[in-house]
Amino acid sequence: MKIKAVPIADLIGLGKWRADLHVHFDSEIRSEKYGLVPLRDVVIESKLAMNPNEFGSGEFFYIGLENVEPITGEPKEISVVKTEQVHSRSKVFELGDILYGRLRPYLRKALYVEQPYTRGLCSTEFIVLKAKTDQILPLFLREVLVSKSITEIVTRFEAGAALPRISSKDFLSISIPIPPLEFQEECVSRIEHSRRLRQELLAKVDTLSKEGQKIISEVFG
Repeated sequence: MKIKAVPIADLIGLGKWRADLHVHFDSEIRSEKYGLVPLRDVVIESKLAMNPNEFGSGEFFYIGLENVEPITGEPKEISVVKTEQVHSRSKVFELGDILYGRLRPYLRKALYVEQPYTRGLCSTEFIVLKAKTDQILPLFLREVLVSKSITEIVTRFEAGAALPRISSKDFLSISIPIPPLEFQEECVSRIEHSRRLRQELLAKVDTLSKEGQKIISEVFG
């Protein structure tokens, strides 16, 4: 067995060593009502990947990190692309998956794949998760993953100074609270209501913005 001493300053410079990773912090995630379960026990990570020319009929949905809004997880300008527009091997996603952004995870980007995005390719900067629905509901899981409590733990696993990432191995080792499915269903119902309300408010904002421009256009008329 070979052993080599490496200056701590060199490791810090490479983003390979951080003091907070060597501090026991399991107790920092707490739930007075529900037990904690490692993420790997309630999800399946999908590592299926394909080259663009191997996927579908030449056109497909493609999702990059830029297509996911931070925290809310709302899709942004996701579109159908042609094979030649994607230049590298990409991960495959399906309806019901959770796409978690492992690059700069402090941005809290996680997308719950819903209609019309039934299947497609996504950036390898996503960790693709399939919830074990007999234990956790996908939309409930998404909200937990972007919570402040989980994000604080996730960022402690980041490696890389310029482009911090978390590995799927470290990510799946994090424990999360798992309430009974009945309670999760109540939470999901409230989450869906909030999402609908947000979309209605955004639509009103857009309408009011256009109305303002219409009023100003009279100045030039």
